[in-house]
Order: sequence, then C-alpha cells, then structure tokens
Amino acid sequence: MSSADLRYPRQTLWADYMRAAAGVLLCGAPLVALNVNRWLALMLAAGVVLFGVFLVRTALRQWTRYVLAPDTFCADGPLGGIVEWARLDRLTLSYYSTKRDRSAGWMQLSVGSAGGRTIKVDSALEGFYDVAERAAQAAEANNVEMSATTRANLKSMGISVAEQEEAV
Repeated sequence: MSSADLRYPRQTLWADYMRAAAGVLLCGAPLVALNVNRWLALMLAAGVVLFGVFLVRTALRQWTRYVLAPDTFCADGPLGGIVEWARLDRLTLSYYSTKRDRSAGWMQLSVGSAGGRTIKVDSALEGFYDVAERAAQAAEANNVEMSATTRANLKSMGISVAEQEEAV
C-alpha cells in the first residue's frame, strides 16, 4: 500500500464558506446598521462569533492535507498531528443525523496514538472510508476497546471488526 493524499472537496469547502459568510453577514449587519437593544445585540454578536469560528474551521480544513500511509495517518496543516497505526490507542466513529429517521447525516472519525494529538475527520473527506477501514484494522491489531456505537457505525459502513456481533 502506498501513501494517499486526502483533502476535503472544494465544492464542500466553498459551500461551508458561503454558509459562514451568510451567517456573519446576517448576524453582523443588524449590529452595524440598526440600533438594537442589548439583549438582541448579545444574541446577534453570539451568532457572529459562532459563524466566525465556523469560517476559521473551514479555512483550517482547506489548509490541511491528510496523508494516509501504511504505518501512519498524518494531518499536515496548522493544527496537524500524526497517528502511528502500530501505537493506536483511541478510535471513535460517531454518526450525526440531520433527519429524524436517520436517513441523512455525516460521520466523524477520531483516532489517536500514544503521546500524539487526536486527529478528527468527517465523512466529507475524500478517502474517508479508507481511513476508517485502516483505523479499524489497527484498532483490532492493537486490541483497542471500541464502544458499541463505534462498532455499529463501522458495521454500517461495511467494515468488519472481530467480536463485532458480540458487542452490538
């Protein structure tokens, strides 16, 4: 297996930039243009901060390059980190639903190795399945304890983990 460079798709990033800009504009414009009472101003300012943080997070995602290698997973960017598969000690796969019937949503994978930072990626990342599959293999090889939720989410992706049926 060779190394693979992974990034978030431009279309996804630009859509997030548009959402963040619209949020900052819609919350910030009344603060600048109108004389609003302090409670409304506080709520609007909180919205500006929230959407501003989302804007910064989107920029960080754009500037980060992920490298999936046979022995490591690396986030090369401003808040980078590296996970050594042989030393993997943390694996969580969460599903966040956007509909009540759970028919739409996204997954977030968190992986970490001893002494290193935890790297979090979501299912919009190109090659997300490959990262999740490699993380599951490493977790199985290192006897990392996984929650029932993580096992169920791996199963929903079609990724098999030993003793999965017992835990789910």
